[in-house]
This record gives sequence, structure tokens and C-alpha cells, in this order.
Amino acid sequence: MDGARWLCHVPQRHERAGTVNHSMTNGSAVQGMTEIAPGAPETPWIHDLLTSIRRRWWLVPAAMLAMLLLAALYLRQANYTYSAELKVYAAPSSSGSRPASALGSLAALTGLGGVNSDAVSPFRYYLDGIYSPEVAARLARDPELMHRLFANEWDARARAWRQPYSLTGGIRRTVTGMLGLPQFGWTAPDATRLQGFIADTVTVRQSVKTPIATIGFDYGDPAFAARFITRLSATVDEYLREQQTARTRGNIAYLAGKLQTVTLAEQRQALVTALTEQERQAMLAYGNAPYAADPFDIATASAEPTRPRPIPLLSGSLVAGLIIGLVLALWLGGRARRGQPLDA
Repeated sequence: MDGARWLCHVPQRHERAGTVNHSMTNGSAVQGMTEIAPGAPETPWIHDLLTSIRRRWWLVPAAMLAMLLLAALYLRQANYTYSAELKVYAAPSSSGSRPASALGSLAALTGLGGVNSDAVSPFRYYLDGIYSPEVAARLARDPELMHRLFANEWDARARAWRQPYSLTGGIRRTVTGMLGLPQFGWTAPDATRLQGFIADTVTVRQSVKTPIATIGFDYGDPAFAARFITRLSATVDEYLREQQTARTRGNIAYLAGKLQTVTLAEQRQALVTALTEQERQAMLAYGNAPYAADPFDIATASAEPTRPRPIPLLSGSLVAGLIIGLVLALWLGGRARRGQPLDA
């Protein structure tokens, strides 16, 4: 009986031991899985970041409100500019190929060698002439125009030019002086400064898909901006017209004098052809129609300011405030954690 009773109890002990061991094994496994489970809801560093933001959440709307107020203050003090445009295309009456071809034929007959028959169209000279010194010098002769373009440097009471004061200009001069960089003194607005002003503010856009070129100009007064680019276009066209007029007068005088001395029939025919072409060019240059560029329409200005743009600026200020608020919350949270005692 005792042996049988012992035999009956032994498997139970092993079973219990196995059960206990199995339970211990499963417990250790569960604990290990709890420690290394990759699907945990939050990793420690993300938890710390979220905790820092939650504790200092008020920094985010405060920073957004501050940036929004700064943007509103800037918009209140900013100088709004409007964009004016003038579309032009090559004048149909101007063509540079015919006179070059006629003079080239005459030069070939006289043995002097031909000139390039692929003459550049006056429209190409027109586009480059917008930034030329001569055009700026002609515009600078108008005092009223100069007073409008450089209004911050014109003293109406003293009727004299004065150097404007600006905080940024003073800081820039101080920094360049400390660095030993060359400094340039102020000069009253003249043709040279007007040329630089045109180069910085007037744009010319031309696409290979269309023969129309667009002249753009940004200014605080939209009506004046439209008048200025119209005046600029007319000045360039008039300058090219005068150049062509002087050139054709010289050619006509030369050809007419040469025709009186030449007796060879072929040369006389070439002279007559060249003289006829020059007379045609002189007629086109003397006319009232545009010589190099013809306006496609009148100059127009935008109805609303193009710079600064309120909606993108306000939206950007809100985004910047959000980022600044989050960075401040995280930075202050990191400082607070580093300042805690070690036994905390």
C-alpha cells in the first residue's frame, strides 16, 4: 500500500513541478516580451517629448499669436508695390535685312567685300536699349520724373537732394568700416543712378513661343508705374529712330554723290537700288508710327498689391509661430529634466 501510494504521488509532484516550471517559464517570457516588445504604444523619448509639450502647451498659441501680431505690424508699416506691364512686339515696318542686303550687293560690285546680310532686327536693339546709359540720360533730364523715382531723397522745401537716413544703412556702414571694406559715399540721383535703378526694377520677359515681349515695373503708385514704362518704351524707340535717321541720311548723301561720278551701268544700277532702299528706311524713320517696337496694348497695373502679399505672409507667420512654440516647449522641458536631482 505504501509503495503504491508513493507511486501515485510521484507523477503528481512531477506534474506540479512541470506546471510550476512551465508557469515560471511563461512568466519570464511574458516579462521579457513586455520589456522588448516592438509594438509598445510609446517609446521613452517620444513620451518625454509629448510630456514636455503637454506641460507647456500654452507656449504654442502664445508664439503663434506673437508672430501674427508681428506680421500685422509689418503689413501696417510696409510699402506696398504694384506691378505694371507693357506688352510690345517688333514693329512690322522695321526690318534690318533689306538695307544690309542692298549695301552688300553694292559693296560686292565695287570690290570692297559684302557686309553681313543677316542684320539684327531693331527690336533686338530695343530690348537691350532699355538698360542703356543713353536712355537713362534722356529720362534723367526730366526733373519731375527724377523727383518721383527718388522721392525719399528729394527735399521739396529746400528744393535740393539730400542723403536719406536709415538704420540699416548706418549699421551696414559701421560693419563695413570695421571689416575694412571699401565704402562709397552718397551721390545725388543722376543718369548713372537712374540706369542702375532701371536695371534693378525693370524686367523684360520674352518667350520663344511668342514674338511678344513683356516689360514689367514694380512701384508704389500703380498709375505712375504704368506711365513710367510707357515713357521708357517711347524713349528707347525714339532713340533708335534718331540713330536710324542719322544713319540713313549719311548713306543717302554718300550714294547720291557716288551716283554722279559712276558711269558703269551695273554699278549705277546697284547704287540706285541701294539709294531706293535707304530712302524707304528714311521714310519709315521719319514717320510717326513706332519704329522698333509696337505696343500690343496700353500699359496696365495690378489692381491689388503684389508685394507684400497679406494672406501668404499671415499664413507663414502662423506656421513659424507653431514651430517656435514647439521648439520652446521642448527646450524648456529639456532644461527642466537636466535640472532635476539624481534621486528624483
